[in-house]
Amino acid sequence: MRLRVEQLEAHLKKSLLPAYLVTGDEPLQLGEACDAIRSAARTAGHDNREVMEAGAGFDWNRLGAEAASFSLFAEKKIIDLRIPNGKPGREGGKALVGYCENPPSDTLLLLTLPKLERAQQSAKWLKAIDSLGAVIQVWPVEARQLPQWLERRMHQAGLQPTREAVQLLAERVEG
Repeated sequence: MRLRVEQLEAHLKKSLLPAYLVTGDEPLQLGEACDAIRSAARTAGHDNREVMEAGAGFDWNRLGAEAASFSLFAEKKIIDLRIPNGKPGREGGKALVGYCENPPSDTLLLLTLPKLERAQQSAKWLKAIDSLGAVIQVWPVEARQLPQWLERRMHQAGLQPTREAVQLLAERVEG
């Protein structure tokens, strides 16, 4: 399932999927999307969280081992897997496909990557995550959408800005 970042909050109020992949080069929205998923997971009882960073030399067997491990104190857990270079490689791709073929019922997988390249869009591991859960691509706010985005954010923060204030702010922060 593909979701836009604007749809995420409504989606999380309805259901929680077994896997989420959040990708993009816009750090604020990427971080907020991951925070929203983790918060919804905690509300659903996922009290334990294992953070793994899949950099050079990462042992992809850790993903399977963590998925198979049981906690003495928490029934449900989050595997927060970060892939900073955006490419899991052949071994990582196999591990992700294997995870998606037999996901643990008590575990939520949250993957975070930079913006996906075109070649990655057709990778088996991405398709496996897409069919099991959701892929959320975070795009930078476009200049023409910035005033509405700022106004929405200000309303969420409890502020009541004037149109002129929003426009001035948009002009000052654009780019």
